[in-house]
Amino acid sequence: MPAEPARPVTGLRALALATHPGPTVAVTAVAGLLALAAGVPADRAALVTAAVLAGQASIGWSNDWLDADRDRAVARADKPVVQGTVAPALLRTLALGSAAAAVVLSLLLGPLPGLLLLVLVASGWAYNAGLKRTVVSMLPYVTGFGALPAGVVAAAGSCLLSIYPSPRDRHRSRMPDSA
Repeated sequence: MPAEPARPVTGLRALALATHPGPTVAVTAVAGLLALAAGVPADRAALVTAAVLAGQASIGWSNDWLDADRDRAVARADKPVVQGTVAPALLRTLALGSAAAAVVLSLLLGPLPGLLLLVLVASGWAYNAGLKRTVVSMLPYVTGFGALPAGVVAAAGSCLLSIYPSPRDRHRSRMPDSA
């Protein structure tokens, strides 16, 4: 029996599909659960989760934007760009906007966790930008998914330059001097 053609999608559903929701939700959920398991307080765990979600959405949207011509050439009927329901220019705007949001949200956690979480985003973009077609295509996966748990665990620690301090830092600021 021949496979049924993908049914056309419209509007928000098309944009959601272009994020590659399976991997986006999986990576985001893993990051959030890992943050809680590592003892990151709920408010900071939510910030970790939001940062990772923004980064993962940017990776998905950049993939469909950067691969739009290729996806059309091979008639990828499962892609909203091929169906004509999402314009590549809109995906570019969303990809860049969500990448910018990922930068801001990540760095709110402090420089170390922020930079480590952004390695994941940069790795995904590097893969989409062409590394996937090379012999080193696994490198973005190794670096990105290696940096993810390190960034999440770093979010549990203290960072002197953190805009959104950890509870340990907040507790220290309330303790009277022992002198």
